[in-house]
Amino acid sequence: LTLDEIIAKDLPANTEYKIVSKLDIDFDFFDAYNFNKDIGAVFVSERAKILWKNKWRQKREFILEKLDKEFMLALEQNNEIEKQKIVEKKRALRDVTNIEIIGNTPEEIKSIWPDILGEK
Repeated sequence: LTLDEIIAKDLPANTEYKIVSKLDIDFDFFDAYNFNKDIGAVFVSERAKILWKNKWRQKREFILEKLDKEFMLALEQNNEIEKQKIVEKKRALRDVTNIEIIGNTPEEIKSIWPDILGEK
């Protein structure tokens, strides 16, 4: 289908729209844009910061699950030192979303990634 045919098929009648280039949008933050028929995509940094912290939460969830298993092993072995290390790391992971993200562009926001989460 042509672009005009897709628009006619998928958009309700009288819907305002503007075609924007893929280069105008950072798809990691797709839901952080407002779309305006006159100017196209407008980046909303506060919304992007929430989305970025949600990525932190997803990464943190995996790490916490792993630490839960390690904690159970330390508990079975009655290893108080290892249990305390795990408790401290889990506390630091839970606190990670308290970090303030400074910046207003997608690049600035993405540059903030807590070390405790490992690689992106």
